[in-house]
Amino acid sequence: MRSLRLMGLGAVAIIGASLLTSTAHAQGRVDRKFLGADFSFDGLIRYEAAISTGSAAPSNQFGDPANNRPIRRVVGNPFLGWTVPLVPGDEAFSLLSGLLPTGLGVLPPTEGVSNLGVGGLSDTFTRYAPKRENDLNYNLIRFESSQRLAWGGGFSFQSRIRALYHPHDTGVRDFDARDYAGINGGFNSENSEQYDGKPSHLGYRVEGDDSPLLFEFSGRNYQIDVPAFFLQWTNGQTTVRVGNQSVAWGQLLFFRIMDVANGLDLRRHLFLDRALEEYADERGTAPGLRVTHQLTERIVADAYVHQFIPTILNNANTPYNLVPSQFYLRDRYSEMGYDEKVNYGVRFKGEYGKYNWQAMYTRRYNPLGAIRWTKSDINKPLPSSNVLGLAFNRYCELALGSPLGQGCGPQLAETSFEASPLGLFSAEEWFHYASYIKLDALQGLNRVIDQFPAAQQIFAQTIGTDANAANNQLDGFFVAAEGLHGHIERMYFPEDVFGLGAGYVLDAEPGSIFDQMIFNLEVAYTADRQFTAIDLKQEFGTRDEVQVGLVVEKYHRFSTKFPATYMLFQYLWQKNFDLAGLSLDGYGSENFSDQGVQLDTRVPTSADPSITPGLPGGAHYIVLAALQPTDAYIFEYSIASLIDVQGGMLIQPGVQWKPQGNVTVNLYYNYINGDLWGGNSNKNLLGLIDFADEVGIRLGYQF
Repeated sequence: MRSLRLMGLGAVAIIGASLLTSTAHAQGRVDRKFLGADFSFDGLIRYEAAISTGSAAPSNQFGDPANNRPIRRVVGNPFLGWTVPLVPGDEAFSLLSGLLPTGLGVLPPTEGVSNLGVGGLSDTFTRYAPKRENDLNYNLIRFESSQRLAWGGGFSFQSRIRALYHPHDTGVRDFDARDYAGINGGFNSENSEQYDGKPSHLGYRVEGDDSPLLFEFSGRNYQIDVPAFFLQWTNGQTTVRVGNQSVAWGQLLFFRIMDVANGLDLRRHLFLDRALEEYADERGTAPGLRVTHQLTERIVADAYVHQFIPTILNNANTPYNLVPSQFYLRDRYSEMGYDEKVNYGVRFKGEYGKYNWQAMYTRRYNPLGAIRWTKSDINKPLPSSNVLGLAFNRYCELALGSPLGQGCGPQLAETSFEASPLGLFSAEEWFHYASYIKLDALQGLNRVIDQFPAAQQIFAQTIGTDANAANNQLDGFFVAAEGLHGHIERMYFPEDVFGLGAGYVLDAEPGSIFDQMIFNLEVAYTADRQFTAIDLKQEFGTRDEVQVGLVVEKYHRFSTKFPATYMLFQYLWQKNFDLAGLSLDGYGSENFSDQGVQLDTRVPTSADPSITPGLPGGAHYIVLAALQPTDAYIFEYSIASLIDVQGGMLIQPGVQWKPQGNVTVNLYYNYINGDLWGGNSNKNLLGLIDFADEVGIRLGYQF
């Protein structure tokens, strides 16, 4: 595979070098003869940035709401179901104390731990990571070049090479794991790129493969890929493309009802680029075959088969990462052979004057995948720098047979956790992050205990719906471990997606606002989708999904002095999953306590019949957008908004300026509010990115 990757990139590099060498003086699209074909190329150089006016991502180590906040932690009694505190004088305390070496007193506190009380049990803790915010959420230099070779007989070759560079430490205050290497034994994870130094802004690695994509080389601060690299043949009725390409069946703002062929690449700017570009930079590509054929004068068939490539998520501790950085996400894409799987699909589309229709079927692997708890496989003992950790280590050695000096390391390796710096430190953080990413905190704790028996060997117990017992148990292990990192894994499963669409162009009084208004209705049904259960259990959830979308668009000229205004309305209803593909079951749980004290025991959970979780009526989204060019298209003013009816809103006003033909300046603002109308930010999708208010800017030069 690596040799194929080198051949592909090498071919493009040779073509690009020859072009730039021979025609570097030219501007605009350049036409030449090359390899006996008509040859043309163009490209751009662009600086892109997003100036933060919000806060750091809560899932980033520097954005953890617990940073610099004193939090009371209460260690429970494991012999009484963790429901009451463990205090000096009771039988359990005496039993644990008996495991300690003779004459051991209260140990000195570790960094960030107060160890108030006897032996560092119940205490008040302040997380020792600083609270930092970025000046720039996004900072990138982009180079792109597109080439086209055209021979006779309908044959052509098209390619596009893209090179991206993220300048080091420019406006982005990167977390650096090396700063914490001397705390709690340092980081000792097999997930090397997450905690072996500074974060990887543009790299993509999975378990067992540091470079899983055939047409990409990438690392911490660079990405070089070939989004388009295909040979095309056209005979008038049929077009065949072979090579790396994307299939864009849907062209909606924010919504992807029919656009199911490719996953998304969210590493660069999440989905917060200029909204009117309709995922143009985020939509992934894959090597494969695509055939389009004009069946009749009115009906076109379009079919494809290509390699499955998943949606690529933001890496840990980068400005937009959504998976909390206290959890190692172990992507099994290559390790489990998913890189050898294929997606395929077919679409028929008909045009009949004012009417149109389409029908689609796709067999694909869900690019978002599904996540569950997994073993850490990290044999590392609890720190013996606190009394509780030392007592547990001695218990594991004396009662469970762990080798001397390894403490509870062998048992922890069989659980989903490892003791390391800057993990989760309190029950508050556990409940906060569960609600933030739409999971069930209580049942997630139950599953990580009952499905990994080694946890039960070191006193972990399922607690049902008793939030008080959960708080005390979590605090007990967080005190003993001085920080726990969780391990989760990402798997992928096939699903069948069926889609139908119908459109109509309205004829009304000429010149009126309704004349030539375009209506499109799209419906998609996904059978047997396997998804992340809200307790991260080993058995993935399985459920059908229904999406219904209405699109109304219109070009209308309000004045003869300006070109027509483009206006758009979209509505989407999804039955069981949100716009990002997350289950609605986990929506609505309570968030981080504002007081910085023990959590309220009324924590919503799907196991509590008195509390209704999720969104039983489905998710509802509305998009409103408009674009107004000025005369000669020197300026384009735009606004786009995504509204989550449950209480979230993204509004993006923007302006594009072309002072001359080959120079473009874009300026836009992303305003995001996840708690509109007094709502709970965990009941809407935009609560995930409420932090990302920012001013976006692009300075581009085309050649």
